[in-house]
Amino acid sequence: MNRQEAEDYVYSSYMKAEKHWDYNAKDSVKRRPDLTYEILRNKSETPSVMVTGSKGKGSVANMISCLLQARYKVGLMTSPHITDFNDRFRIDGQKISDEDFAKYMTLIKPEIDEIEKGLPEDVCISPIGIQADLSLTYFNDKGTDFNVIECGKGAEFDDANNIRHEYAVINSIFLEHTRELGETLEKIAKDKSHVITGEQKYVYVAPQKPEAMKVIRERADSLGTALKEYGKDFWADNISYSRGGMTFDVTVGERSFCDITIPLLGEHQARNCALALAAAADILGDLDEETARRQLKKLDYPGRMEVISRNPFTILDACINSASCQNVIDVLGNYGIDKATMIIGIPDDKDYAGVAKMMQPVADTVIITKSGNPHYVFSPAMQCEELGNEGIKAVPTESVKEAIEKAKAIGMPTVILGTTSVVSEVTKLKAFI
Repeated sequence: MNRQEAEDYVYSSYMKAEKHWDYNAKDSVKRRPDLTYEILRNKSETPSVMVTGSKGKGSVANMISCLLQARYKVGLMTSPHITDFNDRFRIDGQKISDEDFAKYMTLIKPEIDEIEKGLPEDVCISPIGIQADLSLTYFNDKGTDFNVIECGKGAEFDDANNIRHEYAVINSIFLEHTRELGETLEKIAKDKSHVITGEQKYVYVAPQKPEAMKVIRERADSLGTALKEYGKDFWADNISYSRGGMTFDVTVGERSFCDITIPLLGEHQARNCALALAAAADILGDLDEETARRQLKKLDYPGRMEVISRNPFTILDACINSASCQNVIDVLGNYGIDKATMIIGIPDDKDYAGVAKMMQPVADTVIITKSGNPHYVFSPAMQCEELGNEGIKAVPTESVKEAIEKAKAIGMPTVILGTTSVVSEVTKLKAFI
């Protein structure tokens, strides 16, 4: 198996079954995490923390990984990727090589094939299950001391949650992936709250709406699991901005971490960092301020409120729903920017209209674009027509490069919001920007 064959294999079972599904079916119908349960539990040799939520899972996972690397050899599994598929599997920040990716996929293929051969055509082994199997096999072979795992959409029907984890993080939950997880905040919170399995020493919870917090508390109480909550047990404050990031203080219990600097923007990233510090402080036991500051300065996380140009000032963020837009608006306000060019690259079945509506008050020009990824459906002309019906004038483009060229010609501060395939293409064009 070569590198491309290994990547294709991740989706092979899914592609077989997907054509037989009702598009609107819930994950509870389509997903079968029980298929990989035994494999993943048996390979859970290393202590782990599991991260879920609706936004910021990857940021928190990366921050925890950075902090734990002060003492441990750390495995990190996240998704989706920005530049290439190998980004999803890292040890001490270094992504898996093409050779190892192919090697370990070849190694696990027989056990996946053994499960697959007995399945009906409409049942699949989830891509996240295959990725989790590869991750644990790779991490175990390389001798990691601690692993950080990011769940996919949810937790209850997410194979990654089969991995035994002594700690868990639940970032803020809002309405997203409603087709798969449920139409209400309570249903989504119920799915994600299953990251609490009863085996956790602590579960760290970001700010939540009351109805989501109620579900989380009920789940934790039923399993006798202790929660640590943002605003009560840990928090961030004294946030200040620079053109390259933010500086703030974090309080964790009786301890203070002052002048923490990260190369990311938005108060939500300060809250994410507080979540990460709360978890890392418990896991490490004696994390000190200087170590925390040093480790977090190493943080590198493309496409998460990232400044990719200072002339003109350009921000890139993997924002695909209206609930995340206020973070972007707040960042612009902190830089005194009241109007900017908006480039929006969001698939037809996601919340492109909601994002455009939320950003309209600070948008001088709206440019709709698309990526070349064949797994997503973008229709810029159709999206512009729909937005026009809502009173939002937008310009369609047929590529990320064309959208950036139009924005450069305008010459105003620019905000690029889009799905990960769009973010990936922007990242590859940084030199052009």
